[in-house]
Amino acid sequence: MIRIALPKGRLFAGVQQALANVGLAFQQPHPRTYMLASNQEKLQGKLFKPRAIAQLVALNRYQIGFVGLDLVQEADLEDVIPILDLGLNRVDLVVAIPATTPNILTDPPKRPLVIATEYMNLTDRWAFKHNLAHITIQTWGSTEGYAPEDADIIFDCCETGDTIRANGLIIVDRLVSSSTWMIANKSALEDPRQAQEILDLKKRLEEVVNG
Repeated sequence: MIRIALPKGRLFAGVQQALANVGLAFQQPHPRTYMLASNQEKLQGKLFKPRAIAQLVALNRYQIGFVGLDLVQEADLEDVIPILDLGLNRVDLVVAIPATTPNILTDPPKRPLVIATEYMNLTDRWAFKHNLAHITIQTWGSTEGYAPEDADIIFDCCETGDTIRANGLIIVDRLVSSSTWMIANKSALEDPRQAQEILDLKKRLEEVVNG
């Protein structure tokens, strides 16, 4: 049995369709259920919030997951191997500052800068790389709304840039170009029987993705 962690919410439809294109159908028996009905006995699927998926795959509770590369890099788990870019839900992970304080990175105040984000680990690594004294605030969403009153910098995903601009922010750095990836557990890839199932699904998806 290969267990697959699928992302609930807006990512699910694209992943569900990609899997359907290779003959693997996952359906919700009821809108409120998380365990999915599958048309293949060897493959079992369940819905999770995207942020939970990398850790579940790292723990080998699920041998395969589908999640944004940004969340994989944020989790930074050595037992998680990204194996295929599905090219879905493309976003950029960006650093933005208020247009009213364009020099805040080159001429920072003497206090620590406040950075608002949902990506605590990536934010800290970026700030340390730039030698910035900082305090990181976990936003749990709506990150652009924190600046300038409640944060000096925001660190967030950007699809079109419309929300960034609407909140008077300018992008000063782009860190990760992210999309939905198929990820796998490292130990599962080292197990011959599990690896065969995982790599077979990857090959079929790859043929669809590459057209």
